[in-house]
Amino acid sequence: MKLRNNHQWLFLPALLLVAGSVLAGPPQAVSECGKIITQPGKYRLVNDLLDCPGDGVVILSSDVTLDLRGHTISCADNGLRIGGVSVWGAPGALLRKVTIKNGEVTGCADGVFLAYTEDSKVWKVTSWGNILWEGVSGTGISMWLSQNNVFMHNHTFGNEDAGIASWDSSGNLFKHNTSTDNLWGIWMSDDTDSRILCNRTWSNVVGITLAPGSNDNLVRGNFASYNWFDGISIAGFAWDGVPWQDVPHGNTVRSNVAVSNDANDLFEGYWEVASGDDVYPHPDDICLNTWEKNQYDESTGSTGCIAASVVLDEDDVCAFDYDD
Repeated sequence: MKLRNNHQWLFLPALLLVAGSVLAGPPQAVSECGKIITQPGKYRLVNDLLDCPGDGVVILSSDVTLDLRGHTISCADNGLRIGGVSVWGAPGALLRKVTIKNGEVTGCADGVFLAYTEDSKVWKVTSWGNILWEGVSGTGISMWLSQNNVFMHNHTFGNEDAGIASWDSSGNLFKHNTSTDNLWGIWMSDDTDSRILCNRTWSNVVGITLAPGSNDNLVRGNFASYNWFDGISIAGFAWDGVPWQDVPHGNTVRSNVAVSNDANDLFEGYWEVASGDDVYPHPDDICLNTWEKNQYDESTGSTGCIAASVVLDEDDVCAFDYDD
């Protein structure tokens, strides 16, 4: 007996683990539109949330996992078109460790929306047919003012604006997503130090776009082909031929396949906003980004900016590795 008592501490970690599991309890059910989550925990959709008159689900707490469990959230056609799933932190009070996974969102302004969020994840979400609201939004998955988040294995299609869009954010990972039939496949504006890896984009107007302020990012191993305009673009904006917002700089574009796009497979330079369709290289004929080891047919950029095309295979391009 004495020996047993002296070694009871060995069982303490297991006892604490069991106690913690009991206290945590099962995931909490979400069954109605307009659910506002204000406490940490695990939550699960138990049915479709269809024609929500406002938001589908709003998350206002860190340490939340929302499992859609294969269900669909849709927004009503009532002129509001808010968000399917919205995560809202605040300046100086970013929400952390929020996960949204395993379901569909459609017919909203933003299918999934994150603001002031960090160290969070959107995983295996299909977001489609989201619609412009007062001239903005219309995105499958959208992020603002956030950092160090992960977006993986999502499918966005048929959205009126972007499949995946990020503004004023940093340090994020976009990997193994598929984005088709949107205005922009993946759009980044003022997003820095992020990684756009192994994504598949086709039948968009533009496959992957780094817009002004998106500096020091890595674009590697993507398939950006059969888009109506450009495959991969790093673009500043001009107005009537005068540079207006600078071309992004310090980005690396490597080991991507961008072929059979209707305009340019690869592009670095300025988009003309006034006309909406003219593009041209930097007027000073300088290169601000690194383009190497890409497979493409047509490109536009400053002299010597975009390295010659190479032939890539599945070992070079992780977008073709569907099992990763």
